[in-house]
Amino acid sequence: MSKPVYFDYAAATPTDKRVVEVMINCMSIDGAFANPHAKDHVYGWQAAEAVENAREQVANLIGASPLEITFTSGATESNNLAIFGLARGLAKKGDKRRHIITSKIEHKAILEACQLLEDEGYRVTYLSPDKAGVIDVDSVEKAITDDTFLVSIAQANSVLGSVSDIHAIASMCHRHQVYFHSDVAQSIGYLKMDYDNSDIDMVSLTAEKVCGPKGVGALYVKRSANVPLFAQIYGGGQEKGLRGGTVPTHEVAGLGKAFDILSTEGLKDKARFEKMRARLLEGIKDVPGLVINGSKTGGLPNILSLSFDGIDGHMLLPTLSGIAASTGSACSSTSLEPSYILKAIGHSDNLARASIRLSFGRYTEDSEIDTVIEEITTKIPKLRDAGSMWKVKQK
Repeated sequence: MSKPVYFDYAAATPTDKRVVEVMINCMSIDGAFANPHAKDHVYGWQAAEAVENAREQVANLIGASPLEITFTSGATESNNLAIFGLARGLAKKGDKRRHIITSKIEHKAILEACQLLEDEGYRVTYLSPDKAGVIDVDSVEKAITDDTFLVSIAQANSVLGSVSDIHAIASMCHRHQVYFHSDVAQSIGYLKMDYDNSDIDMVSLTAEKVCGPKGVGALYVKRSANVPLFAQIYGGGQEKGLRGGTVPTHEVAGLGKAFDILSTEGLKDKARFEKMRARLLEGIKDVPGLVINGSKTGGLPNILSLSFDGIDGHMLLPTLSGIAASTGSACSSTSLEPSYILKAIGHSDNLARASIRLSFGRYTEDSEIDTVIEEITTKIPKLRDAGSMWKVKQK
């Protein structure tokens, strides 16, 4: 039985073989397998060297100092450390500010953290994006009050691929003495970074979206910003006291290698993705009821969100059986809940349900783009016709 073509890179990517090789070398008796915090023997020194090498690789990619990199279990933990850590740290210092600004289309790791702080008496403003899924500087500035201490806006949205100018937003926040954080899980390596020459205070990073291992990430914290973070995980004081627990050498080394590859190949990958996206859009442009979600240009080149007006969203993925992708909607045993992100840009429930996110990456081939084009152009019209016939029979 042949597998469908894989178009869900925004959810998870296959690990690059070069990354796997580095990780294996940190797992066997012949490699840097030991506890990197063991300071009394050569095995621990070797593991510590592998960890610090990875820290340098991460810093080199993003334009930062290795001293500004704290390893975590992934972007979700990094987001939690940034939000809860800053809220707790400021409160401990006696700072009375209790207002956070974010957007309605952030990752759940941001939204749920903010909701928990609301339960503790904090106030959160959830900004609406424009129809392209972009959060602009003016809308953020208008929401800032004397009580605001943090703004958290992702550089690129994971469903729409839409891009917000986080560097401009961060500069504006600094004029108001407000900290700025961004989750760049989807955009790392493809959009502007250079954080040491930016006003961005904190950035959440992960490896799983860029052909690295799952379960590892990092938080960039600008030294000059003096961010008063309060640790969320305790037990050993590792990572400069910000994150207790033994650093997993093999995963951190894998993260470092994935970022090192991005530093030399990221722009080449991006150029190839742009050609693939153009090829895909050209191939499906005449499909009836097609709606391109977000911006047709200016977004991430490897994420394309599509909706199909007039079809039953429950039947979309089962019909497009040759494509392994995501609807972006939430499934339960009784219903298909419309995507909160697509609702936030103005889609109706039906149009939000009848959507698919196509995301591709390093190992996607041109022939697979052609497979997606064929699936959509041949099956979507039939699905629309079937729905129309059903409506006629119901009358």
